[in-house]
Amino acid sequence: MNAIDPDRWNAAWEADLDVLRRLRSNGDLPHVLRPVDVSFRGTLEALRRLEAGCSNFGFEVLEFVETDEHGEPWLLLVREQTTDEDAIRDLTMTYLQIEDSFGVENDGWGCVGQTEE
Repeated sequence: MNAIDPDRWNAAWEADLDVLRRLRSNGDLPHVLRPVDVSFRGTLEALRRLEAGCSNFGFEVLEFVETDEHGEPWLLLVREQTTDEDAIRDLTMTYLQIEDSFGVENDGWGCVGQTEE
């Protein structure tokens, strides 16, 4: 796997920290396991390859849309994890590696905040 450009990493990590700050401000308990989804956009062919290989990255397919309202395909993957900083740092690295490996673009990640044990 190729190294991730530090500027690209920093931009992605800063965006992910914004998501974490919003979760925390709403009372999220970062240590609680929950489904975390990650959306990708790209060509239909690239997304099909990712669909077939997503389990290698610990994901399963939540939804595959061949044509959205803009005529574009997208793929929504999900995996169980926490939202502590280390887990999200790993998620960030993983989706950047997926972008490089499959020629797709991450379109964001999200989860339902967990406020109870």
